[in-house]
Amino acid sequence: MLRAFKLGAIVLGVLAGCAQLPTGTADGERLYNAIAIDDVDYIQAAVKSGKLGVNQSISTPGYREGAPLITVAARHAAIRTLRYLIASGANVNARTPIGETALMMASYFRADDGDRGMASGDQHERAVRLLVDAGASLENEPYHYTPLAYAAYQGHQRIVLYLLERGARVNGDVEDGIAYVNTPLMMAAIQGHADTALWLLRAGANARIRVYLGHTAAELAQKNNHGSLASALKCAESLAPGEKFAQRCAGR
Repeated sequence: MLRAFKLGAIVLGVLAGCAQLPTGTADGERLYNAIAIDDVDYIQAAVKSGKLGVNQSISTPGYREGAPLITVAARHAAIRTLRYLIASGANVNARTPIGETALMMASYFRADDGDRGMASGDQHERAVRLLVDAGASLENEPYHYTPLAYAAYQGHQRIVLYLLERGARVNGDVEDGIAYVNTPLMMAAIQGHADTALWLLRAGANARIRVYLGHTAAELAQKNNHGSLASALKCAESLAPGEKFAQRCAGR
């Protein structure tokens, strides 16, 4: 679960300087490293030379078979590169081989942004807002995780609230009380992100949903030793139709 661009040691080399292109087709490793440090000049030069297309996929540490440039830029919160790709017509809803969108990447990851003088949470929140403003879908294909689920798993509170404000579905895809992937609430419960879970409940998350052949959010919290959160989620399961979480369970 949540396999995507697993971080290893990335050698950034000399790409921080000029945008000198390799001979022949654009080299995947150099392109990846350029995106990782947001060297938009290198990317722009590669596109203008005809060696790279804005919707092209390149090999990455997580996807040797290739991932779209815009998902790589979103994973690294490479704001200048994202802006360039969007302005140049890149598909903001392009997916990785396992169905992850750029918005999911920006919602999930925290990068080491110290060299850019920006706290990592702020940088990725900017990437999220940029993608949403550019028309990125708040959802995903059926039976796939959503940007909200990824943000909830990581406890990215401000991104969770922003996605909810923009209209993300708080429960994702659910049929007759059954989900086929973990809901955002379940994702927060697994990790013990109590504040995130409480915001989701206040936004209308249904604690009674059960993942297919699996657990409810409360059971997942208990299984992962988050007893206090499990208690609040159990209370939420008992709410009558139309009864709000804050009316009965807020103090739990």
